[in-house]
Amino acid sequence: MLTTQSRSDFTLREPSALGALLVYDWRMRGVLTDAEVMDEAIDQPVTTGVLRHLQRLGQIRAVHGVRSQGGRMRLWPLADVLKAQAVLDLRAASGTRLASCVDAFSLCPELLVEVVEDWERHIGSERDRRSKVALAADASTLMADCTALMGFAEASVEAFVGRNRLGLAERPTFLL
Repeated sequence: MLTTQSRSDFTLREPSALGALLVYDWRMRGVLTDAEVMDEAIDQPVTTGVLRHLQRLGQIRAVHGVRSQGGRMRLWPLADVLKAQAVLDLRAASGTRLASCVDAFSLCPELLVEVVEDWERHIGSERDRRSKVALAADASTLMADCTALMGFAEASVEAFVGRNRLGLAERPTFLL
């Protein structure tokens, strides 16, 4: 998995490396372009402005690669896309502002990281329990109770993994 320490750190400095990486489906490479996040992966309305806002709030962090035609491309690690999905699902379920949803998850950040890092256990799941979990707790409970919030985040990650069929994409034979 690709990681970065600062906003301006270039993870993929070699344009040919970025080009070679982007040939593969995002489910295999573990990083997504802006277009893949907005058009495919996340099922809540998301724009580049929302992604930037989540980044400014410290919820997600982009990695960058150098393009062959010059400039840079922003890429989102899968873990950060899962966090963004959970925040956007919480916003949809609670009807509160995006910043309030990020603040709710910041009450117990280690639990969200644990839920996101354990996404592989949901491979093969087809369930979407987000609305059921949200109905079980009212919006104020969901925003203030770490246990309820982590149950909701778990349902969000499970729905994301099932909907996008993560872990089920076939790897190229030379990677086997």
